[in-house]
Amino acid sequence: MNDNTLNKHGDKTISNTNRFDGKGEIYAKARPKYALDFFDYLKNELGYNSSSVFADIGSGTGIFTEQLLNCGYKVFAVEPNDDMRNKAEEKLSLNHNFKSVLGRDSDFNLPDNSVDCVTAAQAFHWFDTDAFAKECKRVLKDGGKVILIYNSRDEDSGCTKKLAEVRHRYNSEFMGFSNGISEEKCTSFFNGKCSIFRADNSQIYDRSAYVNRALSSSYSLNEDDERYQQYLCDINEIFDEFSENGFIRVPVHTVAYIGEM
Repeated sequence: MNDNTLNKHGDKTISNTNRFDGKGEIYAKARPKYALDFFDYLKNELGYNSSSVFADIGSGTGIFTEQLLNCGYKVFAVEPNDDMRNKAEEKLSLNHNFKSVLGRDSDFNLPDNSVDCVTAAQAFHWFDTDAFAKECKRVLKDGGKVILIYNSRDEDSGCTKKLAEVRHRYNSEFMGFSNGISEEKCTSFFNGKCSIFRADNSQIYDRSAYVNRALSSSYSLNEDDERYQQYLCDINEIFDEFSENGFIRVPVHTVAYIGEM
């Protein structure tokens, strides 16, 4: 993860590793899981089974890791942020297939030829892609695959457009959801030679859940920011505008890019 980004003023921005400091609890509570159809795809189309070993890079609080574990896979959850990694350990440490690893995109801290599949869920946009590719090649067994997976918002939907406007208003670093990641960037990682999985994973939120989801973003203001209360008001106004009968529907698709290195 590139920790030396400069903002438009020439000042060093918060490092990618530390972007989620203090957000572990709300991230674990508010972020959605991935479409269940994808895990059927892992088994039925890609042939993974209970002997398969995964390395989940940038595993955060373990949302995707937990879903892999529920399929019976062994998972190395590789995460550089202490707050996020600790949340995953609190939740998953009793599962004997779960192994928590202090590592990052450029150093997985795993043995050579040790895993069948490397995954990155909602994380690839923070990576140094060249360093990540090198580590993937090092740790993958022959024929192993890399999967980049996202819960991608429909950016044409009204509520998503409004949220993007609010994000940018309060944080000039906001480049788009998932840091502006594109299908082109994901497919180019595989030199265009990858398969793409898509499944609907739209989310229904009540007011509290919607606000928490917004606050879980790395671009969200923290409580100590003097603009925080106005930011909360703006998020609530989006809910008021687009909700029906106390709930808001946010169109989302789980999208996975699958290829070999």
